[in-house]
Amino acid sequence: MDIKTLEALGVSATDLTDRIVDQAVHALLYSTSYGDDDEESTQASRFKQQIEKRVKDAVDQKIDAMFAEHVLPRVGEIIESADMRKTSNYGEPKGEPMTFKEYIASRAEVYMSEKVDFNGKSKGESGDYNWRESGPRLTVLMKLYIKDTLEKSAKSAINDVNKVIAKNIEQAAKDAITSCAASLKVAATI
Repeated sequence: MDIKTLEALGVSATDLTDRIVDQAVHALLYSTSYGDDDEESTQASRFKQQIEKRVKDAVDQKIDAMFAEHVLPRVGEIIESADMRKTSNYGEPKGEPMTFKEYIASRAEVYMSEKVDFNGKSKGESGDYNWRESGPRLTVLMKLYIKDTLEKSAKSAINDVNKVIAKNIEQAAKDAITSCAASLKVAATI
């Protein structure tokens, strides 16, 4: 069949080219399979999946680059310039304005100097009616850390000593059995 015959049938060269390209693209992007009941199913080909993954990765990289260039610096500026002073129940500012760094430092100071019990819990955190103050949180937490570290070190040292003692007892028992066996004389009389 030539172009003139196709044109006589109402199919132009451009239409034919478009149909061929569409079929080629469809063959590249989709695969067709047949099930047990001869039902045809079409799914994306590996080639299409790879293209979609590359496009997604390229878009993600561009978004990440734009985020790093435009958004992150702005977030830092917003945090640095934020007015972190306390407010009333109605949202009205109370006290002196504070930067974010000053606010974090003041909160850390309040947290570390708060009175706590021997477990390091404040009265509000504990919820125990028998709560008794044991000192500022920093002091109590340091005591707990030192106690925990010393207990772990002592347990480790005791385990090491017990291993050495067990090894020496085992060797002493072997030596005693060997010397006892050497001193025994076995005689058989008939």
